[in-house]
Amino acid sequence: MRSFSPLDDYLFSQYMASKGMENQLKSFINSVIMENNDIVVSIDIIANKLIAGEIKGKKNCILDLRSVASDGRHFIVEVQRQNQYYFKKRSLLYLAREYSNSAKKGKIEDLRAHVLINILDFDFCKNDIANQKFNITGNIDNCLYSDYLTIYNINIQAFRKMKKDLNNPLHRWMIFFDNKSSDELINEVIEMDEDIKLADKKFNELLSDDEAFHDYQMRQLAKMEFEGELSHSKEEGIKEGELKGKMETAISLLRKGFDLNLVSEVTNLPTSKLKDLKY
Repeated sequence: MRSFSPLDDYLFSQYMASKGMENQLKSFINSVIMENNDIVVSIDIIANKLIAGEIKGKKNCILDLRSVASDGRHFIVEVQRQNQYYFKKRSLLYLAREYSNSAKKGKIEDLRAHVLINILDFDFCKNDIANQKFNITGNIDNCLYSDYLTIYNINIQAFRKMKKDLNNPLHRWMIFFDNKSSDELINEVIEMDEDIKLADKKFNELLSDDEAFHDYQMRQLAKMEFEGELSHSKEEGIKEGELKGKMETAISLLRKGFDLNLVSEVTNLPTSKLKDLKY
């Protein structure tokens, strides 16, 4: 069992979506969407950054990982290790905004299909489904309204309860992502899958690089400080989960350019409080 989680957003952004790692990201995306021979041939990373913000001086980061495939589809990957009060609404808002922005100069014909892949490490909808696809469909005949907006939830916790199929590429990736996987199982999938082997090599290089490891440790310290802020707020009578969800959602939306009043409406935080956030 590994001491460092591959789903840490800083580490994930580096070993899955840094320069030269396009094949690893493409391999993972294909393992998720592979149905009816639907695959991505090539992909370009158009955004790979950690957006730093501060909440009353406590640093917090949000992973922004976007890519575009050779067929024009846009893929967004989010890592979510804790449930948040506004997680579903935030996902929909982010996906809808990116879809809308793909219409250059307001031209409807320029709209591009967008796919959001959420890698989750918490119970979602109280089910044990490890790979769940969401579209807008009819309630009578299950007719697909459009394939231009798609969400996949890849649930690590649900996967832990399943029988593993090493011939399934998504199972291999989920074994690699799960820091509770045994060393024997991880080594087995690394030997089976060249893309995972290269991702693992980059992952270990990051942990052995002094500067990268320092960045990782500082982020862990920032998380501890943030949790301390939440505990303090809890003592003041504020629900911990609700506050955390509101704050993280507000920072994400404000940093992505959403209007202050809209963010206030979505998070139920007063504009006066939002103005104090440094993002």
